[in-house]
Amino acid sequence: MKQWWQELNVREQKSVAAMATVIVIFVFYSIIWQPLNENLAKSTKKLERQQALLTWVNNNTALYQQVNTGGNTKSTGSISSIVNRTASNYQINVTRMQPQGYELQVWIDEVAFKDLLKWLDRLSLSEGLQVKGIDLTRGEQSGVVRVRRLQLGKN
Repeated sequence: MKQWWQELNVREQKSVAAMATVIVIFVFYSIIWQPLNENLAKSTKKLERQQALLTWVNNNTALYQQVNTGGNTKSTGSISSIVNRTASNYQINVTRMQPQGYELQVWIDEVAFKDLLKWLDRLSLSEGLQVKGIDLTRGEQSGVVRVRRLQLGKN
């Protein structure tokens, strides 16, 4: 190798040295620098995602704790009295109720789906009742449902 180098004239030696420098820089960049930069970028993105997740969890934990502490103000009385009282607040006409042990089955002819959801949300969060099962069918109008069976119980 040394003999081959010495046989080259000065101009060729400079060209070979420049090419060797370019190859060393290319190998350094492609084997070391580029993978490090890519891993750094991936790690930064992962950290940002983890921080966003942490923020979301903290916000929702606070919300959950508010709902949970608000849920501790459960109404007293029978399930049927709670259903009657709250249904009238939402202009829901309960057609039939049937107690089954510690639970209550409710039938409603027609109710706006939004009103039903609001009512069920109130029963769950404020009154301490839990929907055990529900059977719905479409009403004659858009956005209206029939509740063929709604099973409610205390938490």
